[in-house]
Amino acid sequence: MKRDTLAVIPARSGSKRLPGKNVVEVDGKPLIAHAIEQAEAADNVDRVIVSTEDDEIGRVAEEWGGEVPFKRPPDLATDEATADEAVLHALEYLRETGETFDIVCMLLVTTPFRTPEDIDDAIGTLAASGAQSIVTTVAFDHPPMYAISTNDDGFLYPYFGDEYLWEITRSQEYPDLRRPNGAVFAATVDAFKKFKSFYTDKTLESEMPPSRSLDIDEPFDLRVARALINLDEGAE
Repeated sequence: MKRDTLAVIPARSGSKRLPGKNVVEVDGKPLIAHAIEQAEAADNVDRVIVSTEDDEIGRVAEEWGGEVPFKRPPDLATDEATADEAVLHALEYLRETGETFDIVCMLLVTTPFRTPEDIDDAIGTLAASGAQSIVTTVAFDHPPMYAISTNDDGFLYPYFGDEYLWEITRSQEYPDLRRPNGAVFAATVDAFKKFKSFYTDKTLESEMPPSRSLDIDEPFDLRVARALINLDEGAE
């Protein structure tokens, strides 16, 4: 059976910077629950699955309405394995069961403020364009040209050259640069299988605001997320 869009939520165990990251609570529910509910509420997603090797993560996902149709192979759940490899495995598993898709979307658990509309906007832009893939982006908080490093003598130097850090003083003079925010990745299945990545020869962006782009990767990020929620609740 051929369907339009598959959303895959990769969620392996073993996070070193934030143990149990996928099931820590934010706003009264595990992080993975946010991703499941956002994907299920998106109009442009036809099926949502969770890819994990961990029984506890799988149990929590199912408690929150997630579908866990298989257990991810251990070799795809190591520190060296990539989320893209997990998505490829999910596509192959479903193909073998007779289910294929036109578009595959990856939703990382660590972006809880993403909305169903962000998912729909990204997939809709991809479907309406001649692009092969799309990633959500956010503007840099500070121009990356502010980057500095140290030389062999331990002294600072401007990483991108003097013309940026030492000579430009007005932020308006810097180019408009964004970065991937990790919220939504989508690609045609044919392109994803060819490049084995959501970055292809023809990748578009779907820009999101900073307020929905927080990526929880370490304890400080988790504290920020919880503080933002408390501030919003206090303002009501």
